[in-house]
Order: sequence, then structure tokens, then C-alpha cells
Amino acid sequence: MNKSFSLLEVILIFTVTVSFLMMAISFDAPLYLAMIPGIVLLCGLGMKHGYTVNQFVHSSWIGVKRNKDVAWLLFFIGVILPTWYYSGTIHDLNELFLSFISPSYFFTFAFLIVAMMSMVVGSSIASLSIVGVPLMAAANQIGLPVPVVAGALVSGGFVGDRSSPISSSFQLLRMSVEIDTKSHFRSIAPTLGWGVILSIIIFLTMDLVISKEQLTLNEVTPFSQLDYGSIGVSLLPPFILLIMILLGQEMKLSFSLGIGIAIVILLARGVGPMEWLEGLYFGVNALSGVRDMLPFVLFILVVGAYCQIMEDTEIIQPYIERIFTDNRSLQKNTAQSIAVAAGASLISPNQSFPIILTGRTLMPYWKKNFSQTHLSRILADSTVVFAGLVPWSLLAILCSTIIGVPVLTYAPFAVFLLLMPVITFIYSGIVSKKNISDLKHALQE
Repeated sequence: MNKSFSLLEVILIFTVTVSFLMMAISFDAPLYLAMIPGIVLLCGLGMKHGYTVNQFVHSSWIGVKRNKDVAWLLFFIGVILPTWYYSGTIHDLNELFLSFISPSYFFTFAFLIVAMMSMVVGSSIASLSIVGVPLMAAANQIGLPVPVVAGALVSGGFVGDRSSPISSSFQLLRMSVEIDTKSHFRSIAPTLGWGVILSIIIFLTMDLVISKEQLTLNEVTPFSQLDYGSIGVSLLPPFILLIMILLGQEMKLSFSLGIGIAIVILLARGVGPMEWLEGLYFGVNALSGVRDMLPFVLFILVVGAYCQIMEDTEIIQPYIERIFTDNRSLQKNTAQSIAVAAGASLISPNQSFPIILTGRTLMPYWKKNFSQTHLSRILADSTVVFAGLVPWSLLAILCSTIIGVPVLTYAPFAVFLLLMPVITFIYSGIVSKKNISDLKHALQE
């Protein structure tokens, strides 16, 4: 029996899956339920090609088990953000970062401040809610061009969304390509550095070119007047969490310690246990709680099952092999992977689905011919950031809603998001030339 799927069947499966996801977002329905029609169709067509129910159950279980660690981390994120809020960590970080703002270099500082906050909280949405809103209000006070400010804020938000070890997309991507946290961070660090540096240069140029009135910002505490003792205590939870991650400690232990220290601080500062537990479950001030994370956890597990079935039935692999015909050129394969990531992002209404889909689909090819770390870098610089540029992406819609600027208005100025695919393409070319040079040198010796 022919077990390969026709192109028409592949298109039909993706059309049904994406259509129901789009409808779920439009009607605010659970995304994990929207995946069911696509899974049913995939299994139905798979049985037509000779696959059995037992095979689908086995594949689904493998996919769920692979994503269970991400599910746990999402649960921890739902716990840690409200806990840090009540411990004063979020408030004091906000005060600290905003104290550095200067009207003369507003775009540059706005980008850097949101970038630093997003690295701490691991979320573009949370960082925009915490510091993006007051920065946008300050920009309106000075009379700065809103699209440029919005582009700087969203750019900063995606620095952490892409690169913070406590970001859900960071963990989802590295697990999809089957590498550990340290390896993934090391693989994305070089292009992160260049992306941040070039973004600073571009925003600094805009600061110098666009004239601004020299006004004093209201409701911003100068750095010299901050309570350094309080801030020092508030910084302990994220500092300890970062140290634990850098030391390669297990993620559950690292998160537990970051949460535990924050609980001690919030209790010492007079926050009642019931107040904390309520915020922990329901969320607080645009920071997601456990209740907000549970549907997303279920969605990640269901998508894991869906993608594992696709992987085991090799529904896409024949078409991947037609696209990736040159297994020697890293730069050419980078360009092709970016194109695949762009296509997946354009047809997807959220960020998680294309991350898992591209990661699991492309991983076997990259593992065989290059390395998974190269793939993790390329997808971090494409799939992850594209979600902030696609107007119908849920993440882009949320960013737009928080800062009050349409996606297509801020997109031309979201410098970091626009730069990263280009930077990773160039970086692949540099790595290829270096590898060839090293090989020639080794042969000469």
C-alpha cells in the first residue's frame, strides 16, 4: 500500500488545521480544541494509506512526552510572573529601567529598556505591558512619532521573547530541535549580539535625525532618587534564576528557587497569602497566571501529538527533500529554511504552532546534514520573530493592542524583527567560509 501523501492531501490537512485555528482566535475559543479537526483528518487520511490507530496513539504519546517539559515550564511561568509582581520585583525593575530614559535618545533607550525587561520576564507581552505602556505615554507627552516608538518597543519585546531562557518560545524551539538550554543559547547568542548592536545604531540614528523638544518626563523617578536597598532585594529572584540557568542547573529547580525567594520577599513585605494565591491563579496587571497558562499548556501538548504524527507518517518529508536539494551549502539551506519559516508563519494564527511545525519538520534533515544548533539559530531568527510582523498573528495582535498602534504601522520600524533573518543568513555564510578555510588549513598541515 502506498503510504505517501499526495500534495492535495497535505494542502487539505493544513487548510483544515489553520482554518479552525483562525476561527478559534476570532471567536476566542480554546486553541487545543481547534486542533482536533486537523488531527482527525490527518489520522483518517493516514489510515487510508495503511497506518493504524495504534501507530497514531503511539506517535501522539511520544509527541506529548516530548513537550511535557515545556508544559511544566509554562506552568512555572504562570506562577513566577504574579509572584514577582507581589514581591515588588516587577515594580522595582520598572522604576530602575525607566530612570534611564532620556528624551534626546528616546528611541534607543526605549528599545534597550524593553529588551532588558523582556530578558528578565521572558515575554514580549509582559514586557510591553510593564514598561511599554508608560514609555508610549511618555512618547505621546513629548510628541514623538508613534510608529517609530512602537517599532522600538516591539523590537525590544522580541529580544527576550526570542532569547530569554525563561521564554516559552525559547524553550519550545530548543525542545523541538532536541538540544539543551545552554546549547540553544550559545547558538543564538552571536546573531543576538549583532541584532542588538545594529538595532541600537539604527535607533540612535533616528534619535539624531528626528528633532525632539527637550522636555522633562513626568512620573519618572531619577536614578539618584531610587531606593537602592529595595531594588537590590527585588532583584534577587531574577538574579538567582539567571545564575542557576547559567550554571546549567535543572530548569524546574531553577524556577522553583526563583519563585521560593520571591515568596519569602513578598511575605516579608506584608503581602497576604490569599492575595498572592488569587493573583497566582487569575493573573495580575496583564501578567498571566496559572489559569491563563493552562489552555496554552494543553495546546502545546496537542500540537506536539499532531506534529509527531506528521513526522512518523513522513507526510512532509518528500516535499522537504524536493526543496532542500543541496546538502553542502549552509547559506543556501539557511535561506530555504527561512522561506519555509515565513510560509509557516503566514498561514499560522499564533507563534507556537509554526515553531513546533518547522522545528520537527526540518530537524531530521538538519541533524543529518549540518547540526541542530544551526537550525535552532535560524528558526529563532525567523519563525520566532515573524510572529510579531504577521497582522493576523495572535502575538502581533496582542502587541498592537497593548501599545495602541496597528501592526502594519509599527512593522516598518520593528528594526530588530526585520534584521534577524538577514543577519542569520549572512552569519551562515560567514560560518561556511570559516569552516572551508579551517578545512583547507587542516589539509595543508
